[in-house]
Amino acid sequence: MGLHDGTGDIDCSNMGLTSLEGCPEIVEGAFNCSGNHLTSLEGGPAITGSFDCSRNLLASLDGAPIKVTGDFNCAGNRLTCLVWAPRKAKGSFNCSDNLLLSLRGGPKKVRGTFDCSGNILVTLEGSPIETGSFDCSGNRLTSLDGAPDEVHRDFDCSANLITSLAGTPDFVHGNFCCANNLLDTLRHGPVEVSGRYDCSDNHISTLRHAPKHVGGMFDCSGNTMLASRIIATSGNLQKAV
Repeated sequence: MGLHDGTGDIDCSNMGLTSLEGCPEIVEGAFNCSGNHLTSLEGGPAITGSFDCSRNLLASLDGAPIKVTGDFNCAGNRLTCLVWAPRKAKGSFNCSDNLLLSLRGGPKKVRGTFDCSGNILVTLEGSPIETGSFDCSGNRLTSLDGAPDEVHRDFDCSANLITSLAGTPDFVHGNFCCANNLLDTLRHGPVEVSGRYDCSDNHISTLRHAPKHVGGMFDCSGNTMLASRIIATSGNLQKAV
């Protein structure tokens, strides 16, 4: 079952599979079973490099590999929780576009990007403690309580119902986006952002509590404060009509 490409990878994507029975227990390279009709991961590999089971009909990760040394992708399924997910992801972990109500059971450390966007999350409890980038956009969050303690690159919490930035890291070493929420203040947000800072389309009426340093563009357009856009480059504010 599946197609070996000579490098230890197995690609059985888009084959109409309903079961993974018969798979090898160990796959040294990538294992891709995306785009099938799987309702269970039972019978799949226990150890693999990267693992992609996206775009199936999975309601549970029961049967997922216990060890993944690369990326783990379970996006576009019907998952409501992350129980049975690998505890660590040395690459990225993508659980976007599911029906997740909670992140409990998910990995605690993710070296790459942790993407839980496009779900119906109302809490971030269960988030990784540490991750490369973090994307929780497009959910139903009203607060950022439970967000990772350490985010080494980008942080995106846009398109939610967030009223406070409490819970965000003090330092974001990439881009920070909190656009399209219900914020009326930047209080409790990051004090330094190395890349772009986007707080557009909120209800912010003052730049008090804005970061002390922003390395890229500071976009606060679409707020009640100004009709124009304010750009911050290397911490210096400039107004652009």
